[in-house]
Amino acid sequence: MYHSPRRGLSGAQRSFVSDPSSNPRLLALRQQAFGYLLRGRADLAQPLVAQLQQAAPQDASTRQLALYVETVGFDCPARREPYAPAAAQSAPSGIDIVSFHVDLPRAPSGIHKDIDYATVLAQSFESAALRAPGAQRILLTDETTSVPAGVEARRHALDRNRLMYERMRLQQSYLEARAQGRATVLMDSDVVVNLDPAAVFAEDFDVGLTWRPGFPDAPFNGGMIFVAPGDAGHRFFTDARACYDALAERAARTRAFAGDIRAWWGDQFALAALVGYRQFAERAQEGLRINGVRVRFFPCETHNFTLEAETRYSTATLRQKYFIHFKGNRKAMQSQYLDGMRSGRL
Repeated sequence: MYHSPRRGLSGAQRSFVSDPSSNPRLLALRQQAFGYLLRGRADLAQPLVAQLQQAAPQDASTRQLALYVETVGFDCPARREPYAPAAAQSAPSGIDIVSFHVDLPRAPSGIHKDIDYATVLAQSFESAALRAPGAQRILLTDETTSVPAGVEARRHALDRNRLMYERMRLQQSYLEARAQGRATVLMDSDVVVNLDPAAVFAEDFDVGLTWRPGFPDAPFNGGMIFVAPGDAGHRFFTDARACYDALAERAARTRAFAGDIRAWWGDQFALAALVGYRQFAERAQEGLRINGVRVRFFPCETHNFTLEAETRYSTATLRQKYFIHFKGNRKAMQSQYLDGMRSGRL
């Protein structure tokens, strides 16, 4: 059995946990607006949020809902058509496991513990060597960040103040130069490769996004994306980056966010806006063609799993997960998990 220590609720959950002291009418409005946003219906949520803003303008949940409306309501023009997944006609010639990481000065956030990111990154790539020994391991990074042994570095000049935008830019550049016939796993540096990802590419798709419920503005996690062979993946990232540019420009103009969304989180907003919030909500179990690119939706539950608080997991359960994502303070658990992988217990 594997035991996950306690963690806090997600931001979305914290904001919308029922408060017994709340005004029942306002609580009902909040829950209804949140439900509309989960369906990608910012148009239906907006008038309800306007009522909440008038009644409780200083309420943190109301301010969060207003940001959700701003993000979900952004229209990124794209051609969207139904797509039904099928079996792939051939296997990739090889798989690249690609992470993005840049060494930054450590600064206490008051939320996250002090984390040795070099060790986290090395353990992530070690898990890839254990579970996908035939895969090429690649790090997209800047000109100075240290790279673990056995990992190929792709170094670029980049803006450290806009890391998520730069990650997407470097991923786009990598895909443009990728060798013909190869498939790619684009993942965060705190992800453990738990199963050989070859089976993921047994389906016929161009881009695979991993999604989680309960996040109306960012249903897709940018830390785990699958890109099948061919040039369609590069075209998708080109469109996503253009969407990111437009979204960041609007956010700066309207001052909806406190900072530059190119620094953090904005990549996930751009992915969702390109796919289409409402269209995704209607086809979350399948996929869509986005400007001709076949985009498959994989649940985080199986393809990008996050261990839950105070939960015991059987070895059989964990062995069904393709990737395990040690987000936030869970990074402290990663060494323990790697010990289990090395010993054969996990």
